[in-house]
Amino acid sequence: VGKTALELIHDRITLEAKRLLRYSDHSVKEISFFLNFDDPSHFSRLFKKHTGESPTTFKAKVEAQI
Repeated sequence: VGKTALELIHDRITLEAKRLLRYSDHSVKEISFFLNFDDPSHFSRLFKKHTGESPTTFKAKVEAQI
């Protein structure tokens, strides 16, 4: 696969976060807690590192497309 176990876990978390941000009405804070992050800012940093944009920006872009 060419990725470490941690990278695979982060990829899966990011994928699930995108799904929740796109298809649910939950806030970024609620989604971060749902994904077992104790601190929403940690979730936001991980999401931005993997996607290049914050979860709030991602959610706003998705909502603008609808």
